[in-house]
Amino acid sequence: MFGGIGVEVGRMQTMRATVRLMALVVLMSLALPALAHGDHDARPLLRRAEVGPYTVSLWQVYPDVGSAIIPHLIVMFDDGMPDEGAVVSVRVGSENVHVMPSLTTTGAWETMTGVEPEDVVSVTISERGEAWSVPTVVIPPPLTSVLPMRALIAISIFLATAVAWWVAGRTAQAWRRPITHRTSV
Repeated sequence: MFGGIGVEVGRMQTMRATVRLMALVVLMSLALPALAHGDHDARPLLRRAEVGPYTVSLWQVYPDVGSAIIPHLIVMFDDGMPDEGAVVSVRVGSENVHVMPSLTTTGAWETMTGVEPEDVVSVTISERGEAWSVPTVVIPPPLTSVLPMRALIAISIFLATAVAWWVAGRTAQAWRRPITHRTSV
């Protein structure tokens, strides 16, 4: 007689754990895209500047690395890639920065080091003995709000997980309650 009650309690505990696990999986699957957002945002610093025979734009881009917090610079050739012999050089402040043709962006060259607010960037394109300079750009402060967005997203994820855990627990409690039938007298 009592053996059936133990089996029933075990099933309810298993069901409760399954519901909680499913809620956690759903929340984490929704949270991962939120955490990834913003890792590769780009903003224009200079658009369609006429530089010798080329039209060039400068972009500040956050790399696709979750730990990178300093964006790098992309020199975008708006009218196609320059000739094979062209050389693009970038200076940040008084230092030359390593730049190479972009592996991910067609018609662009990119730096592998970051540029920070207030950095002065100058770009020179040289080809067949001629050189042209892109107008100097001072990196502006980021356009983000003053709110700590990563912390707010993490807190939101934690609170959503805690609420889902609480709801799953309350639901499991309701499943454990015996159903009582009222009889009219």
